Amino acid sequence: MCLKKCFAIVILIASYFHSAAVASDVNIAVVATPTSSHVSGDTSLGALNDGHSPDSSHVRGQGSYGNWPSRGTQWVQYEWSQPISTKKVDVFWWDDHQGVRLPKECRLLYWDGENFVPVKKASGLGVAASQFNTTTFEEVDTSELRLEIDGDGNFSTGILEWRVYDSGKSPAFPPTVDAGIDRTVVLGGKSFLEAKLKTLGTTDDRQTKVTWTKASGPGEVNFANPASLVTTATFSTLGDYVLEMTATQGPLLASSTLAVKVVAPPPKQQLELIDTKHYTIDSPLWNHRAKALIVNWIPHCIRKISDPELREGGINNFVDAGNKLAGKPFQKHRGHVFSNAWIYNTIESICIAQMVDPQGDAEIIEAQQSMRATMDDWIPKILAAQEPDGYIQTFFTLGDYPRWSPRHRADHEGYVAGYFLEAAISHYLLTEKTDARLYDAAKKLADCWCDHLGPAPKKPWYDGHQAMEIALVRFGRFVNRIEGAGKGDDYIELAKFLLDNRKDGDEYDQSHVPVTQQYEAVGHAVRASYSYAGMADVAMETGDVDYQSAVMSLWDNMVNRKYYVTGGLGSGETSEGFGPDYSLRHNAYCESCSSCGEIFFQHKLHLPYHQAKYVDLYEETLYNALLGSIDLEGKNFYYQNPLDINQLRYDWHGCPCCVGNIPRTLLMLPTWMYSKSADSIYVNLFVGSTVSVGDVADTDVQMIQQTDYPWSGDVSITVNPTEQREFSVRIRVPDHCVSELYTSEPQSDGITSIAVNGSVGTPQLENGYAVITRVWNPGDKIDLVLPMKIQRIRGIDNIEATRGQVALRRGPLIYCVESVDQELGKSLDRKATLTSDWQADLLDGVTLIRGAWADGTRFTAIPYYARQNRAAKSSNGRSTTRSSVWIRETDSPK
Repeated sequence: MCLKKCFAIVILIASYFHSAAVASDVNIAVVATPTSSHVSGDTSLGALNDGHSPDSSHVRGQGSYGNWPSRGTQWVQYEWSQPISTKKVDVFWWDDHQGVRLPKECRLLYWDGENFVPVKKASGLGVAASQFNTTTFEEVDTSELRLEIDGDGNFSTGILEWRVYDSGKSPAFPPTVDAGIDRTVVLGGKSFLEAKLKTLGTTDDRQTKVTWTKASGPGEVNFANPASLVTTATFSTLGDYVLEMTATQGPLLASSTLAVKVVAPPPKQQLELIDTKHYTIDSPLWNHRAKALIVNWIPHCIRKISDPELREGGINNFVDAGNKLAGKPFQKHRGHVFSNAWIYNTIESICIAQMVDPQGDAEIIEAQQSMRATMDDWIPKILAAQEPDGYIQTFFTLGDYPRWSPRHRADHEGYVAGYFLEAAISHYLLTEKTDARLYDAAKKLADCWCDHLGPAPKKPWYDGHQAMEIALVRFGRFVNRIEGAGKGDDYIELAKFLLDNRKDGDEYDQSHVPVTQQYEAVGHAVRASYSYAGMADVAMETGDVDYQSAVMSLWDNMVNRKYYVTGGLGSGETSEGFGPDYSLRHNAYCESCSSCGEIFFQHKLHLPYHQAKYVDLYEETLYNALLGSIDLEGKNFYYQNPLDINQLRYDWHGCPCCVGNIPRTLLMLPTWMYSKSADSIYVNLFVGSTVSVGDVADTDVQMIQQTDYPWSGDVSITVNPTEQREFSVRIRVPDHCVSELYTSEPQSDGITSIAVNGSVGTPQLENGYAVITRVWNPGDKIDLVLPMKIQRIRGIDNIEATRGQVALRRGPLIYCVESVDQELGKSLDRKATLTSDWQADLLDGVTLIRGAWADGTRFTAIPYYARQNRAAKSSNGRSTTRSSVWIRETDSPK
């Protein structure tokens, strides 16, 4: 059940006599409730009266209120629970020098009991930057005060702080308190509580008594210090709890609650991931997508990166760094500080692309041969840029910048290094141990980090962009497998150390509080998903229950409050990041790299918890938010993936961080398709393919899937153990309604039928898997049928953007409508009949959804991943076609 944020201010004493009134010139805004005509998702009404004293209109470090993209006249308003007296206000305007600028003018109004009317004898009403603009006026007694703001031309407006001063006649008010964010706690772990208290400042805050109590719940709650705003709580048993923070100031009292879900820890034994090695694809959809990536997209990236004049930075930086280290002439670093990243991602993509069986396809064979030549060219250049102690980052080598310096925290040292470690793993797997050059270099790099970073006397450190944390754990596990248990443990320990150092920073890069105290998905969505994936890795490796609690809290907040129906992350209301709960506007950011991070995060939760719901989620992201980020030809891509768009893909980007990340993630199919334990194989995705999953029950097992999924729900799985053995095959039972943000009808989850060697049965269900345990012989076959009904999806009412609208899904695929097929902006009747229709000659072969709009005209929907593949560029550079996931819905007349 979704955890509901509950914030209630309970006022027991309505007012004092004037003898107990608030002193004059006290900022009484802090106890008001702010509202506005519009608030943009990356800002907050709470910033208006948080008591902050800004220094500059351009700096919004403590938060801001803004009404972008609204223009013209807007208003903000304070409301008090009882009338106040005032004759003076201060306003500190926000100006981001972009879409939010200083207003043209403003007016102050108050509620006279019937209407908002202007205050009399107003003096001031200034709109100057970087100062409090004071306005005085004839004293008013009111419960509501409104500030009307006129924007300047096409700009929106914003405020950093709005103070309202008591004139000495206002009644006393109770304090206000916020208990904090709802969260999940793993039994045995602590919940870190940090309530926020605001008082009028007329008395010493130490005279305000605060108390934590259990409001409800099935077990006992132990507070380390119930009389402190900041404390911890532990719980005796599983279940749903409500904790209450109460603040009293004399006879005045206020309270606030938060919800805590206490859950069981994961099983002691984690599942084993399946490395992506040589495999065969036999799927109408995935054969097309893989070929486009191998024949067109990855070679395009190679050509760009190999260009010596690439301004974003390519292999040229490695050549120059190598020259400098060799004492030869060199040029300065080109492009972004993190430009090495897309080279490493592309190397990993090259490696994985060569693992795909070409099955005689001449174009794929030629592309793979060319990729081998690229590796022969690139690897020596990259290794030449590695410094003697193992450090490699061309920006730092060419610029002689100090390593791991707080001044350069934003310069992506770990982000780049992490991608190098991961590329080295895939190269080692590709060459089957015959070429260890990158692996050896990666060990030198990881050892360099371990030699310099760690507990004293080593240096503390965290990187502004996470990636090293995931990579260190992955690399540590890999080294343990290759060289023996314990050989890679230092790398895993360093990953935890880097995460443990994240504190006293900013929400943007998830360093605002220690990671074990993070319960809400905030900030840059790629950094967040990588950070949370790294935390999940560390929790899995260490069993740290507070890490587990934070990870499960973040998962719940992200999936049940900030998750798009396509599986995308990040509304873009903060810089490339998350907005507030339920703010899921259609012009989403949903960066392609954040979709990769979402898949990594869910996969890293599937392994310790053995549960199918995490696979349900990463399947959703894989088939929707990520699959369509590269066009059908494999020649253009999207950096962002909004749900309503009229923009074509492009062949490159000024920040090409996604260009190698997308293909490496899409082609890593065996890793996403299967996982295993000592006696079980988990079938997670349904893709026509041949994959070796390695040793299970002391025999190697090959898995062959024959299916046209996602077009058909018929799946045949052949189990080929080298020797006859008893083990379990666990087949995911799809659930398309994991996120509580959306409801679907009709029901289309589960498995319709399942048979082993022609014998129909009803397997046991466990953690979302159908479990078949038997002695398996080579050639044993499982046949199953998945329901493929067309579903109507609706967002819950909390999501303002989807009210009165519907989206469509068939199997794992989300659909969209395009203006190339019909006029958009119409309504679809709630009861309209919808049918599916296979079109082999359209968009490389797709199943369409057909029906009629409410006006009787033809309705056609295509899979979201195939959007914007039939459009031309208009005169203004935009697409001639609009694509939209959400469709206005209407009820037919009774």
